[in-house]
Formats: sequence, C-alpha cells, structure tokens
Amino acid sequence: MKISTKDFGLGSTLINFTNEAGVSISFTNLGARVVDWIVGKKNIILGFETAQEYLAKDAYPGATIGRTAGRIKNGQVVINDKIVQLNENEFPQTLHGGEDSFHTKLWCFEIFDQGDVAGVKFYLTSNDGENGYPGKLDVVVTHSFDENSCWAIDYLAKSTKDTVFNPTGHVYFNLNGDASQSVGNHTLKVAASRYVPLLDKSQIVRGDIADVNQTGFDFRAEKRIDDAFNSKTDQIDLVGGLDHPFLLDDVRLDKEQARLALDNLSVSVNTDRPSICIFTANFGDMGTVYRGKPEIHHGGITFETQIAPGSQQIPELGDISLKAGEAYHATTTYTLNF
Repeated sequence: MKISTKDFGLGSTLINFTNEAGVSISFTNLGARVVDWIVGKKNIILGFETAQEYLAKDAYPGATIGRTAGRIKNGQVVINDKIVQLNENEFPQTLHGGEDSFHTKLWCFEIFDQGDVAGVKFYLTSNDGENGYPGKLDVVVTHSFDENSCWAIDYLAKSTKDTVFNPTGHVYFNLNGDASQSVGNHTLKVAASRYVPLLDKSQIVRGDIADVNQTGFDFRAEKRIDDAFNSKTDQIDLVGGLDHPFLLDDVRLDKEQARLALDNLSVSVNTDRPSICIFTANFGDMGTVYRGKPEIHHGGITFETQIAPGSQQIPELGDISLKAGEAYHATTTYTLNF
C-alpha cells in the first residue's frame, strides 16, 4: 500500500492510499471525510480539490456527520423523559447535528499501515452542550482501505452524560465519474422491503412505515434508478427523487445490503446499522460545481447508514440514545468491484 500526504488548505491534510491494483482513495481531517476514490481514470465520488471549496460550496459531501444524521423534527429529542432542545440550523429542524458540527471541524488524526490494510484514525471531542447535545463526547472514526479495494468506516464514541448519537458518512457516488451526468443510468439493488415516507417537502418523516411493493422504492431486484424516477410514485415525486430511509430486512455486517452498478463497475454496501438513507442529489439546477463539472439534477447518490431519522416519532426505527460511559460502535463498508 502506497501512502502519501499533502497540504489541503486551512490547516488540513489530504491523506492518500493506493493499493496494488492501482485503486486510490483519499481522506482529509476536515470533517473526517473521504475526498477521492479513483479507479482507472474515474473519480467515482463527488468532492472538491481544496478545504476552502468544501466550506464555500458544500461541507457535507464525503464528511462524517454527527452528532445525529438526518433531520430531527423541531430540533427536539427526549432524553431521560425530558425534552432537550437542539440547534435548529434548518429551522425549525436540526439537520446533520446542527450548525458547524462534525463536518466542519478539523479532526486530529493518526495514519496506520498494517500491510494489506492501511488507513487513518480521526479523533474529535465534542464539548458538553455543543449545539444543545448533552455530554462531552469523544469520537474516533477510522477509515481503512485494503488490497481488495474495500473501504471501511468504523465509529467509536463515548459520552460523559446520557445523550443521543447517530452518526453516518455522507459520500456521494457517481460511477460515471462526472457530476454532470445523472446516476439515473446506474442500477441499484437494496435488501429492504420497507421504507419511511416523508410528510412533505420539509423532509420530516410522516409517522409511518410503508411497504416497497409495487412502488418505485422496490429495489429488491436490481433495476435502473431511472425506473424509480419515472415510476409516478407520490413520495418520489414529492422530493424529486429518492431522499428516504430504507429499512434493511436482515441486519448483518456480513450481508450485502445494497449494490450500485454501472457497466462492469459496482460498489457493494455492508453495514451493521438498521437502515440506509438513500439520497439522489435532488438539487434541480441548484447543484454546485465538482472538479470543474456542474452538478446535474441527480448527479450523485448517497448510502447513509444509520438508525433512520424519525425515531422520536416512530420508535420502531430504533433508539439513538447513548448512556453515559457506554461505548457506541458501528461499522460500514463500501467494496469496489471492477
């Protein structure tokens, strides 16, 4: 494994790993994020060339999201039977942990090399009360990469007070290698029989769980993403694409939960989290410019593994509480097949 580093701007560092197959992946401590994943001549994820661009254009792509991923209705969570008010950065909702959260921080880091596997450990302390969240939270996010072109994300955290914690990674894939081309020409398979509908364009959950059968959300058999966009499914029309949690049928890290493919290139998603929030970059003509390419509507797709947003309204989705002193641990892997 070849490892190199260089300045990425604003005091951040870009760390690159290249395996024997010539596949290259890069991370930065700005937001503990992935920046590049290059196979052949294709960069299959959306990203920018400097730290300054992330803060000026969009700080979410590729980043570690926390303390809580997704939207929280009215910015309120219940902890020990008491309502706790969080920062409402998408008023009146809390989005992705609130203003200037994990995705904008400079994390400490440590590079490791174990031969067939190498990577970087990112460290961050979130202070008690930051964006309203109780407890001083120590977080370690490890990004590793191996000779089989498997990128793994491992999350560890511990809080000094009872709190809530539900992180994810916010990478956008585009196997065209070009944000100006829609992911509609990709095929997608997801091992999920149910999804969570949204209430309206606020993208807060409606309060129920729905079956994917006979809807555009049915990816249990592989199909083109365009088929979902053109399915006349009300929930897809509501937000102009996919922006929904898919509830996994069999939650095991050793099971492929999703597969994104284009021609002979594919990415397999494995996770021990119960849901994957799939978002197809439904920005219309408001997309940004990635590496000189203007982002088209549906110019990327995310696989945000987590407990589905909305657990405060739908307890069946899971429990995002984290007790004081208890260790949080979660793992997601993305494996490149080519």
